[in-house]
Amino acid sequence: MQCAGYRVAATEPAALILLALLLLAGCPGPAHLPPTPGDGGTNGAGKPGDRPRDIPCDTVGCSPEKPSASGGTTSPESISGPAPAVEFRAAWVARWDYRRAEDVRRIIGELARAGFNAVYFQVRGTADAYYRSRVAPWAAPLSGKLGRDPGWDPLQVAIDTAAAEGVELHAWVNACTAWKGSKPPGRSQPRHLLRSHPDWLVRGPDGKPRRGPGGYLFFNPALPGFQKHLEAVVAELVSFYHLDGVHLDYIRYPAADTSHDRLSARLFRRARRQQADLTLAAWQRRELGRLVARLTEIVHRARPRAEVSAAVFGIWQNRWGWKNVTAGFHDFHQDSLDWADHGAIDTLVPMLYWPCSRPPGGRADFLTLARHFAARRGRARLVAGLNVASGKAAELYRQVEISRRLGFDGVALFSYGLLREHGLLDKLPRRVFARPALARPPAPAGTEVSLEIGRERAARMAKWTCSWWR
Repeated sequence: MQCAGYRVAATEPAALILLALLLLAGCPGPAHLPPTPGDGGTNGAGKPGDRPRDIPCDTVGCSPEKPSASGGTTSPESISGPAPAVEFRAAWVARWDYRRAEDVRRIIGELARAGFNAVYFQVRGTADAYYRSRVAPWAAPLSGKLGRDPGWDPLQVAIDTAAAEGVELHAWVNACTAWKGSKPPGRSQPRHLLRSHPDWLVRGPDGKPRRGPGGYLFFNPALPGFQKHLEAVVAELVSFYHLDGVHLDYIRYPAADTSHDRLSARLFRRARRQQADLTLAAWQRRELGRLVARLTEIVHRARPRAEVSAAVFGIWQNRWGWKNVTAGFHDFHQDSLDWADHGAIDTLVPMLYWPCSRPPGGRADFLTLARHFAARRGRARLVAGLNVASGKAAELYRQVEISRRLGFDGVALFSYGLLREHGLLDKLPRRVFARPALARPPAPAGTEVSLEIGRERAARMAKWTCSWWR
C-alpha cells in the first residue's frame, strides 16, 4: 500500500496492522472479489472515429493570490524553478485517440520522446472494456460492435510499449459512467451492466435517469451491487495486467440533487437509524469515500507497488465567493480532500483546468486553486492536472512551473490529442521537460518504505473505515 508517495508491500507489517485494526474494531475488511461476468450493451463512446469533446473527467474554473514573504502578492510569472530529478509527468491518452495497435505504439513513443515518464491510458469508458475482460464487454469502437473481440488487446500493447519506452502505464478507468447516447446498449457477451441493472442508474427528483456533463448516464456509487461490480473490474485489471497504477475518473455523482431511486432511499433510511442527523449528501459522500478506499486496498493487495490515483474536480469547495462555479464537494458529492486526509487514495490529480487570472485571485484562478490543493502535501501525492486547451503554450509552461514551486509531485496533461493538435510534443522537451526525470523515487534496497509511515497510514485508514459502520 502507499501513503503520500511511500509504499508498503502487502505482506509487510503495516498492511497486517490495517487488517488487524479493522477486525479488532469489528469492521469487515474490504472484500477481495474475483472477476465475475458483467453485463453488456452498445458503446458509450459512439461510432468508430467519433471523438467525444468532453475533457477526461470534468471541467471548471481557476485563480486566487499567493502572499509573498513581504506580505504582498506573487504573480504567476514570478513562480518558477528548475525541473526536479524526480517528477511525475503524465499524459492522458483517451479511448478515442487510438483504434489500432500501431496507434498505441506510436502515441506512447511520441510521449516518451516528449519527456513524459507516465501515461494514463484509458481502458474503460462507459462500463465497457478496452482490454480482455470477463466482467465487461469489448468496447464497440474497437470492432464496430459491442462485445466483439477486435483481435488485439489495447491495454497489453500499451503495457509492452511503455515498458520498452521506459514509462509507467496506469490504467485509466471511468468509474461511474454508465452510457452515452440515445440508444441503449445492445446485446453482448459479457452482458453490459446497464442492460442487467437499469435500476442502478442515478436518478433526478423526477425519478428519471439523470445525465451529467458530457451527456453521460451514471451508475449510483452508493449501491452495494454497483460497488461490487466496480471492485471486480479493478480486481480483474490488477490481477491479469502488470500495471504501474489504476487511475480513477468520473468517481462521483453527476449532480447535487441526485440520486432519487428506491434502493438509495431504503439504504439512506437505514443509515439514518444509526445517525439521526445524517443528510443525504453526507451519506453519499461517505459511501463514495468508502468505495474509493476499498478500491485502493484491492489494488495494493494484488500489486503493492501500484499507485491508485483519482482525477478530482479542481474546485473542492468555493471558498472564495466566486459566482457561477461548480464545486466537487457540493455538486458531485466528491470529498477528495477527505480521501487524502484519511489515506483512502495514494494520489490526487485535481483537474486545474483554468488559466491564471489577472490580477491573481479572480474567478477559478489556477494559482489560487493550486495553492489550495498544495496544502495537502504529505497526506497524499499531488499531481496537477492541466488542460492543454486552457490557453496558449506560455500559459501551460507557466502552470507547470507554478506546480513545481508549490510542491506538487508532478503534472498530468490533458490530453495527448490536444498536445498533438497544438503542436506541443516537440516543444515540451525544449521547455519544461528539458531535464529527464524519474516518475517516482526508486524503492530503497530491501524494503519499500519506512514502517512508521506505513503504520500511520494504516491507523488513519482503519479508524476512518470503521467509523462508517457505527
